[in-house]
Amino acid sequence: MDQQNPVVEEVPIGTHFDYPADQPVTTYEQERRELLARYTRFAQGRGRLLKSHLIRPAGSTDQLVVELFDATHAQLVVTCATLQRGGAGRAGVWYAMGTLADLARFLPSPTRHILVLPAEPDSDLDGLCAIRSILPVWPGTDGFTSHPESEPPL
Repeated sequence: MDQQNPVVEEVPIGTHFDYPADQPVTTYEQERRELLARYTRFAQGRGRLLKSHLIRPAGSTDQLVVELFDATHAQLVVTCATLQRGGAGRAGVWYAMGTLADLARFLPSPTRHILVLPAEPDSDLDGLCAIRSILPVWPGTDGFTSHPESEPPL
């Protein structure tokens, strides 16, 4: 294997997840996948070119999963089925933010980071997203929404 470049393989959307395949799917993971599927339908309905990738970093045996990349607007999309930060072995916003940071290293720059949440974040979580240059989005009356000042629009 080439020690300088990652191996990137495009795969069908919804076939690979950032979750151990040999583990039973938890309630949290099921909710997260449903949120991902809902956002995917929303973006496809707006004519977006969406992709999914498997990435093997150079010199690593790990395989990373980009579950959703919006090639139309260069947006890396990660979903989180809770507004809790996480901790004590639980997935949460911190895990999702780490996933965005890790995966972004292998994507074209500049890439906008999108964090899909189950509901509108409170001002503290919104502030955390802002300092990390992450755009939080959540389900709204017309699909998904974010703060009005975000550009480009969803």
